Amino acid sequence: MPQAPTLTDRPRDFAFALGGQFPDLDAGDIEVSEEPDADLVRVEWDGWSALFPQSEAALARVAAMSSLMPHLRGFLSPTVPVWERSSETGDWKRDWRAAPRTEGRALRPELIVEQNRERLVRDLATFFHELHEFSVERARSLGAPSFREWRDDHEALSRRSLAVLRPLVNWSQITWARRWWSRFLEDDALWKIEPSLVHGGVSIERLLVDPLVQQLSAVTGWHGMRVADPAVDFAHLIDAYGTELGWRIVEHYGELGSTADAALFRRIRLQQTVTRFRNVVDAADREGTDSEAVSDAIKRLR
Repeated sequence: MPQAPTLTDRPRDFAFALGGQFPDLDAGDIEVSEEPDADLVRVEWDGWSALFPQSEAALARVAAMSSLMPHLRGFLSPTVPVWERSSETGDWKRDWRAAPRTEGRALRPELIVEQNRERLVRDLATFFHELHEFSVERARSLGAPSFREWRDDHEALSRRSLAVLRPLVNWSQITWARRWWSRFLEDDALWKIEPSLVHGGVSIERLLVDPLVQQLSAVTGWHGMRVADPAVDFAHLIDAYGTELGWRIVEHYGELGSTADAALFRRIRLQQTVTRFRNVVDAADREGTDSEAVSDAIKRLR
């Protein structure tokens, strides 16, 4: 049976798909990679970046992102990408969105030093405060997935994660996992909150700073944007930068007028556990249930 083409085998296909609007593009000019948390392929070349959905669900996410981003530019302090060109076929096998590449360097932890720490804390807190203040009604009208869909995703993740874990852990561990998910999904306090528009995929590579690392300059990776609990953004932030810096940002977020109370802190910790379950599922889907990646993800969950 012939093997499916890998990403490295496909530059010519992507160059052909983009050729109508970028006629000078050559397959040798492009770099191809997968978005780690979505069914998307990213293609980059001279000053441009394009996203190719790999499923109907991914196409819907990219369409919602493209609709929302022009409304967030100017509303948010950092620069955000606006997808200026599109194939607009409506067919996920041929559809794509392209935008000028966003300038900046990834905010790696080692770039955060005593001289810029408080400035970056303020910048990040301001960004989340602004984003979470964006009108939920407007976001929904522009295509952002709803809070109800977000809860449905958690229910689906609970079923999938338990199915993956069942043959890989002992009885007491799978019992703990079942009980954890049952308490989480039945906790009314988690589902009767005031939801916000969230980024949904905060990571080190997606928070960009200026060359001198004096300020947050841009935020990328918006395909996970949706209406959800703002705790999810801070859970990702703390996983990326650690507890001390993360909680300092949440504290300043509260000083700006957003809600940062004990209930938010509790939901952040719960979302960190959700992320551990999601990492197990993602590793299983990507590399197989008997892979070292799954074993490592289960160790972190424990």
